[in-house]
Amino acid sequence: MPPWSQHPTLQSLQPSLQITADCWALLAAPDGTSRKEHYLPRGEREPEIAYRKRLDAARPSGFFRDALRTYAGMLSRGSWISLHASLSLVLTDVDGRGTDLGVFLAAADLLVLRDGAALVLVLPPEHSWPSEGDRQEALRRGDRLSLPRLQLVPRANCLNWELPVSYGLPGRIIWREPLNRPIGAETPGSEAVVTEQIQALLGDADAPDRWQYRSLSLLTVGDAVTGLQLAHHPVCADPQAGSGWRCDEPVVTTFDGISRLPACWYTSDGSGFGEGDLPHLGLAHQYLNHFRCKSEYEELLSRTALPVGVRKGMVDAMGNSQAGPVVLGPNTCMDLPADASFEFVEIRARSLAEHRAWLQILDDTMRRDALIPSQNRGAARTEMEISLTASQSYALLQAMAIQKASLFSTLLQHWTALTGDPLTSGAGLQVTVSPLTPPIQPQPQVKEWIELFDKGVISREELRHQLALATANAISSPTLDDSPATRAGEGEEQG
Repeated sequence: MPPWSQHPTLQSLQPSLQITADCWALLAAPDGTSRKEHYLPRGEREPEIAYRKRLDAARPSGFFRDALRTYAGMLSRGSWISLHASLSLVLTDVDGRGTDLGVFLAAADLLVLRDGAALVLVLPPEHSWPSEGDRQEALRRGDRLSLPRLQLVPRANCLNWELPVSYGLPGRIIWREPLNRPIGAETPGSEAVVTEQIQALLGDADAPDRWQYRSLSLLTVGDAVTGLQLAHHPVCADPQAGSGWRCDEPVVTTFDGISRLPACWYTSDGSGFGEGDLPHLGLAHQYLNHFRCKSEYEELLSRTALPVGVRKGMVDAMGNSQAGPVVLGPNTCMDLPADASFEFVEIRARSLAEHRAWLQILDDTMRRDALIPSQNRGAARTEMEISLTASQSYALLQAMAIQKASLFSTLLQHWTALTGDPLTSGAGLQVTVSPLTPPIQPQPQVKEWIELFDKGVISREELRHQLALATANAISSPTLDDSPATRAGEGEEQG
């Protein structure tokens, strides 16, 4: 089986993953090309020039991305507990690319919120040493490749996996990484550079030669696991092959003494490996509907923005016009017959109001489903509505917080298995969920309540209720409140 083949589960999710990825990237492909034409189809008999102008004028918003960042921000409050010394050394460079551990986990949160799951790998050290003393000396010199590194793989790039049993952990994982092509030394504008640019533009952005394929698998002898194998699968074009591509012999690195695959499947709902629903797929569809409706509204608005000049009496009974076209300017003069007239008439576009109303409904629905606490325009929502919508998201956030803490504990186990460090008891990550709740408003003092009653702003029953709350520091019903403070207030009023 070639390394670029995909698992059936991934194949079924590819359309949904493409939609959420496009919404996140503002309808732009990774190579910089636009994907707006996939969501703004060309109208029937619409000229090609007009369609291209409509595509260029359509500007997607960053609402979908901002909504996911809001969710991820509520999971960003956390603290490390008893980190290992080897991990503390590379706390600001956990992936070999200068990424901080907190930023790495925040990026994992965003991928899970967008795609429903993400693959987190703990890759073995690239440098091996004959003794522990040599390794410690290399670490003192700052050799980053002598320690493991974390790698975050988007769900669409985790191509295939093998599960020994349906409910267990995988024994083999194949994923792909973008191929970083080195900058050539050729002179800009030379034939070689131009040829490479043409091939890059005409080639398939998802072709196998645009990626490098890697795999992790467990080595077994009988039923016993003896080690871990990390392989790189080079792919090149081959016209003789049926698929047009050939996979050469893999470059293999073996690590002895590893009994578990150092990989974690991070999901939002605790699904099994390779599984997991996309929690914000519905929001992505609403985002695309809003984008299409906004583009149609702006197109209709541009067509009806300017009035149209109308000449009356310039056509005879046979429908033949007596004058040619008119080009208006600051000093334009027109000579018209006595029974002719010229005036500007505005185009009647009653559907503009319907488009505007429908666009407003889509905007409000999208904001409500995204659980954004306040709108960017107009007055904010009521506190009750904010509390209710925020509580709806708490279940997802709490589940992700639990999954995040469990993920980090598993990552520590894989890290210590690769470094040989002892696993510290109680080491892990403490995550605090910060739900969207309105701030507590300051309540008036007793003197202010009395002033409000004297001015007739509140009733006597409300005054008795608030005085009882201020005295007892509790919540009670005004009709059932029978506290001493309330009775004393009633006596003073009667006196």
